[in-house]
Amino acid sequence: MEQLSEISNIIGGIVTTILLPLLGVFLFYDQKKRKEEAAARKAEADNITSYAAEWKELYEKKENKVHELDAKIDQLYAEKNEDRQRIRELMEKNQELELKNQSLEITKCKKRGCPDREPPSDY
Repeated sequence: MEQLSEISNIIGGIVTTILLPLLGVFLFYDQKKRKEEAAARKAEADNITSYAAEWKELYEKKENKVHELDAKIDQLYAEKNEDRQRIRELMEKNQELELKNQSLEITKCKKRGCPDREPPSDY
């Protein structure tokens, strides 16, 4: 009987030290694997989210720059139109002065003393 109890103790020890841990590893392997996969998916989703945030930030910076450039272009067109208007006004004034100069040139007396006016004029 003593031998039988000793053999059962040895078998029990083997089962406790070797078989139970192996059984635990095999039983909980699937759960551990799922947990690691979930952590990997979460890390990948966070990574994708951070990429999306970076791209969104770059897009917004680009849009702001485009709006700034559009505003600058509009300002330059307004200045160009003002310059054109000023040039047009100066050209009109110049033409008026040229016409006035021509009329004065026509009526100008070339001789001193106007009784013998050259060219004769009705003025």
